[in-house]
Amino acid sequence: MDIKSDQDYDLLEVPGSNPPLYVAVLLSMHHGEDDENSGTNYWEWTIMMDLLLGSLLAPQTALFGWFAESSRSTGPDVGNQLFTSASVRHSELVVVISDTYLPKLESKLVKGDPIKEVIIQHAIQLGGLPIPIPVPVPIQINIFSHCYITSVQRHLDYLIVSLRVGAKRVVCTAFDQKGMPKGVGTYEIDFRTYGQDALGFF
Repeated sequence: MDIKSDQDYDLLEVPGSNPPLYVAVLLSMHHGEDDENSGTNYWEWTIMMDLLLGSLLAPQTALFGWFAESSRSTGPDVGNQLFTSASVRHSELVVVISDTYLPKLESKLVKGDPIKEVIIQHAIQLGGLPIPIPVPVPIQINIFSHCYITSVQRHLDYLIVSLRVGAKRVVCTAFDQKGMPKGVGTYEIDFRTYGQDALGFF
């Protein structure tokens, strides 16, 4: 079921989810045109899943929507420490992509083959850089590793793919008003061992 919530995206209810899970799905795969510069389009959100998507030269493809959640159960007594008794958990990673990749992904599901890495990237065009044609620059990279496909669902032209996640790493880059990088924040956690490390947040 689609629920219109904004002019830029719809909320897509994942079939069979209980309680209901909604994923924001972009209405257009492209960020838009830069008429004052190159007049070209680019993908603001992309996904790479080993070499299953795209091509050998460009293994990434457009990502229409995705959902992921890290959580930790807490007790009613807020005055006590909960770190020794509560474990960090990760939801299934849910991604929405083109149905072009149905045969490859369902084959992985049936065989139970692991997915080494799923890389989700958010890129934007920055102004002020000393280059004639603006190039999309990644501002956030999410790397999910040790993954297994648990579900592949058809929804019109979309595929809704759910994956079990073993570990993840997030890299965020901040830029100043001139378009130059001013800091990088990274975070990684292995949900198989619950070891975690936070480095370099700005």
